[in-house]
Amino acid sequence: MRLHLGSLFKLRAGSLAVFRDSLQQMWSVTDRPAQRLMISALLLMLGSSIVAALSPLLLKVLVEALDLDLDHTVDIAPIYLIIAYASAHWLSRSLGELREKFLGWADQRVQRQLSNKFFRHVMSLPLRFHLNRNTGALSQTLTNGLLGYRIVLQHLVNSILPVLIEVATMGTILVFLGHTTFLVIMGLSVLAYALAFWIGAIRISSPARNASAAQIGAGAVFTDSILNFETVKYFNGESQVHGRLMAALKNTENHWTELYTRKMENSLVIATIFALSLGISMYVAAGAVRQGDMSIGEFVLVNAYVIQLTRPLEMIGFAFRDIVQGVAFIERMAGLLHEKPELNLAMECKPISIGCGDLVFDNVSFGYVTDRHILQSVSFVVPPGKTLAIVGASGSGKSSLIRLLLRLLEPTKGQIRLGGVPLSNIPISSLRDAVAVVPQDTALFNDSIAYNIAFGRQSCTHEEIVAAARIANIHNFILELSDGYDTKVGERGVKLSGGEKQRLAIARAAIKKPEIFVFDEATSSLDSKTERAILNNLVKIAKNTTAIIIAHRLSTVVHADEIVVLDGGHVIERGTHDVLMGERGAYAAMWLAQHEDIFEVRDAAIPDSSPWH
Repeated sequence: MRLHLGSLFKLRAGSLAVFRDSLQQMWSVTDRPAQRLMISALLLMLGSSIVAALSPLLLKVLVEALDLDLDHTVDIAPIYLIIAYASAHWLSRSLGELREKFLGWADQRVQRQLSNKFFRHVMSLPLRFHLNRNTGALSQTLTNGLLGYRIVLQHLVNSILPVLIEVATMGTILVFLGHTTFLVIMGLSVLAYALAFWIGAIRISSPARNASAAQIGAGAVFTDSILNFETVKYFNGESQVHGRLMAALKNTENHWTELYTRKMENSLVIATIFALSLGISMYVAAGAVRQGDMSIGEFVLVNAYVIQLTRPLEMIGFAFRDIVQGVAFIERMAGLLHEKPELNLAMECKPISIGCGDLVFDNVSFGYVTDRHILQSVSFVVPPGKTLAIVGASGSGKSSLIRLLLRLLEPTKGQIRLGGVPLSNIPISSLRDAVAVVPQDTALFNDSIAYNIAFGRQSCTHEEIVAAARIANIHNFILELSDGYDTKVGERGVKLSGGEKQRLAIARAAIKKPEIFVFDEATSSLDSKTERAILNNLVKIAKNTTAIIIAHRLSTVVHADEIVVLDGGHVIERGTHDVLMGERGAYAAMWLAQHEDIFEVRDAAIPDSSPWH
């Protein structure tokens, strides 16, 4: 495998920057208890490493004490040396176990805090990010990122720092005993190890990155298939999604296999270097013993140190190599954490009270892409306590107006004001507290009915939950369920019908008691009888509240104080129901089309040549 010389001395500056940033980020998100646990683990590691480095010296003294031919300057009974040698090993291992306990405790605390930071950051990201995200990939990114942080933390405390301390202690003892030849041999071994691990890390970084990306992709396919299980069932597509997942898993397996192969090749090179350094050191030491320049005890000491030095050097190399893999796993998570959150959510803005005032859209234009405008110079005013209806064909920009009102998106031109204050000057949290939305597609949490209703205002009482359910005309239905308000609704509310979910959404909005109600096709999934009952309730709850109704069924907006008709992102008509009907324009045509005899509508919509005739 060819390696460019530039790569050899660079090791991907980007990865090293990610490593540095990762350590800073990991330390910054940890609280004082976690930091104290890490420091305790480091101190225990320091003690364990020093004791481990001194234990071969005790073995040397013990061997020499057993040699009857030596003239002992200090006469120590072998039993005491045996006890000291065994105690040193016990102390080293005990300190190591304590280090593992404190490190494990710190690791779990860091994992919790990093997960919390990741979740909070993702939830603060703007709508544009969430429109393009993949839920499964996001979950796997967090999993891989946490694994990467764990690899880095574990190797720093368990491998790199202890080995550096042991090497320094052993080198000092060898110099003190006058065995500098072995230091030269070990120095050359260190250079060989460093070169082998450096090359290995370069060769491993790309496969590790590919393996992480493939694993994230497979997780995305798995989650996407599970979330769309109904579509899979409708179209008998089990084998199709299974094949898609198997292809993603096979791709992941191939990349991991390549990673393991690269690691195995590097390990074989390391084993060769170890065998050569051990053999050469033992050969030199054996010659020194024969010439009388070294005692048997010193031979045992050198042998123990060679093994005890080279093994830790391997640990450093393997740790360095694994850290490269960990950094590759962290990269995607670190990149996501650098995504800019919504403006006001990124700042500590104090919530403010939004009083009554006109809601003004002033020449507002918007487009998801620069060359395609969804809204063009839209202007209207909603006085406080009044109801505005927005109607139009699909794709005319109705829902985009709501996203702009909630600042899920920002206008490309124009301005939106509430009570004379531009929305950009109102903290997002205060703005969204003042608006309650009943969406067309209701998403519920996999929790109880009571939890989903109370999500609109978490400080509410059970009596308020029941009152909101009555407003949404769903209280009697809930009482018929075996667990009542404690009934679990399933993931995204799959255990409920579309109409039941929509009524829960209405209850969730009603309990909020906002300054502005937004009903986005709020009754589209309801039958006519239930729709009329809920419309009466909506009129009551929004009587003294500003309300915006987006509707396809024009029968739901006849009571509105003003109706705005959108077409192609433009306001083409505006007025009350009676005024617009009198103008006989687009609104009147939509009204007549919806109230024609159903069979006439069917025949007009289906050509004579259609096979449906």
